Amino acid sequence: MASLRIDETNGTGQSPAAVWRSHEAKTFGARSMSAVAWELAVPEAFQNHESCYVIDDCLTIHCTVEVLQQQLQQQDSTAIKNCLVLVPPAPSICQDFYNHLRERRSPEPDVTFILEDDGTEVQAHKLLLAMRSPVFRAQFLRGDMKERSARRLKISGLTASAFKAMLYFIYTDKQPTPNRRRCLVAMAQDLLVAADLYDLERLRLMCEKVLSESIDVGNVMTTLMLAQGRHSCQQLEASCIEFMVSDPDVYDTVEATEDYKELEKTCPSFINEITKKVAKTAVSRHRSRSSTNNGSKMTTRSVSKYTPSVMMSGTHEFTIQCLSAMRKTHGVGQYIRSGSFQVGGYEWTIEVFPSGYKQDITDSIGIFIRPFIPDDDTKVEASVTLKPIDPTGELPPFPRRNFMHVYAGTNCEGWGWPKFIIAKYANTHYVGHDGSFTVQCQVEVPTESRTSSTIGVGTVMTVPPSNMAWHLEQLLVREEGSDVKFLVEDNEICAHGLVIATRSLVLHEAVESASGRDHVRIDGIRAMAFKAMLHFIYTDELPRVDDLVHMVGDITTMAGEMLAAACRFRLERMKRLCINLLAEKVTTVLSALTTAKVARRHNCLELEEYCRQYMSLPHMTNKVTETCINLFLES
Repeated sequence: MASLRIDETNGTGQSPAAVWRSHEAKTFGARSMSAVAWELAVPEAFQNHESCYVIDDCLTIHCTVEVLQQQLQQQDSTAIKNCLVLVPPAPSICQDFYNHLRERRSPEPDVTFILEDDGTEVQAHKLLLAMRSPVFRAQFLRGDMKERSARRLKISGLTASAFKAMLYFIYTDKQPTPNRRRCLVAMAQDLLVAADLYDLERLRLMCEKVLSESIDVGNVMTTLMLAQGRHSCQQLEASCIEFMVSDPDVYDTVEATEDYKELEKTCPSFINEITKKVAKTAVSRHRSRSSTNNGSKMTTRSVSKYTPSVMMSGTHEFTIQCLSAMRKTHGVGQYIRSGSFQVGGYEWTIEVFPSGYKQDITDSIGIFIRPFIPDDDTKVEASVTLKPIDPTGELPPFPRRNFMHVYAGTNCEGWGWPKFIIAKYANTHYVGHDGSFTVQCQVEVPTESRTSSTIGVGTVMTVPPSNMAWHLEQLLVREEGSDVKFLVEDNEICAHGLVIATRSLVLHEAVESASGRDHVRIDGIRAMAFKAMLHFIYTDELPRVDDLVHMVGDITTMAGEMLAAACRFRLERMKRLCINLLAEKVTTVLSALTTAKVARRHNCLELEEYCRQYMSLPHMTNKVTETCINLFLES
């Protein structure tokens, strides 16, 4: 379901919000890899009254999406399965670039910034700066020859710490977190200036969110001064005004602060403007209350000032396909890691030791739970409950497995059960007809109570997800700033030396060995497979399934070629993604035989064993015999 809301922006309260709601739910197809659009209607109240809802040539539309149900298709031996033969490593593209800068690997930084504040020198790579910031792009890729070739640049108006923090964001797409909570607001204030200066929209929203959630009597005037004159910070300014009119005592207390008195002397026009906005907002609130009393459906909502400690709870189910095969391919002490899931603001994973946690308990399956903690000063207390899922729904309840543990620091160890369940018992009672074993994990994390500002729901800041992979993909597609040309099957393919060096050591060595030549020739691989590999190098993901079908028509063939490329250029995450993609396409005996042959060629024991297990399923035996006879007769 979806709804739209467009609020009147001139503060008079005379026009109601223009609202549209869907009357029925929209269903999106399972596993759709192509863009699917849902065209929503323009609210009727907005039509012919546009001027009431537009201010400074800016229109704000609030869209609410409610997910009602995720329908899972039943799977059988002929359906496309979401297989996880090997758990891929987490995407590392953001951290890879920061590590490249920190370790000063080749190619080394090609620009040095001198901070006029204290003379500090900071080095960086022009390509990455231009990719992430429109301001740097105009300077380093589209400027005149002098700007593009400049090796040393002076920076004014920013402190060294703010500039370094901004570079950290540019390289990682993450906002640096100071060790002490009291530094967070000051850092956000400095970074907001940097984000505005270099047009870093995501960083700006990160900073606005921190500042909006930290507004109090002591910093509201400083925050307003920071937002003053920045058109992109209207939401932050609105949050400050909402805070000041939230209670008469709040405004009186703000007026008594030293910041307010100082601004009255030095910037009377600013104080006068703020006073008008506070008065207009207060009048609008009063009219809204009057409208509510008269029977209109206009309500005002805000988050509470005090948030008590609550228990955040989340449940995750982790399925291991072909458990018996995993026990053969994973030795003692080797684990299979689940995909990450979020509970209480932290990422969690499940680690399953199918062949035993250590040598003296190889008859048992061990299971441990581990969070990802961002720094060494943080401790996370969690209550964890685990149980295997009964595929038949007829077994008695599994004995309760739960614990309470405090995880501490970035290198905290997993905690769980070395002897969670006897392997033979799991195989006879909890393994489905398809050979899969599923464990359910419930994690409960208590949150700390805290006091926050009262801010209207309409001014809550939303930070979009990371878009660094998209930036890199656009860089590859547009070929802007490319400095490497590969020759594959007589096809010239452009790329960027910095990205290649950061993401693939083997391919970088090929580039280095061809130094001085016009092209880097790559033999033994088709151009389409090489382009698919470049797509992974730039995005940390395989091309979309629809794109693969468009390339060659046969996904299995293309996946096999991508697997060969991943093995050749030592791209472990890509290799595992290809293995899982090939496993998904094992839907017939013939496809299982073909995939097993590919797996053996590239020494992928887990995939080969998966194919064997598939063909050994009871209902597949006759089909295996029939297929083998046909292949023999056709040979």
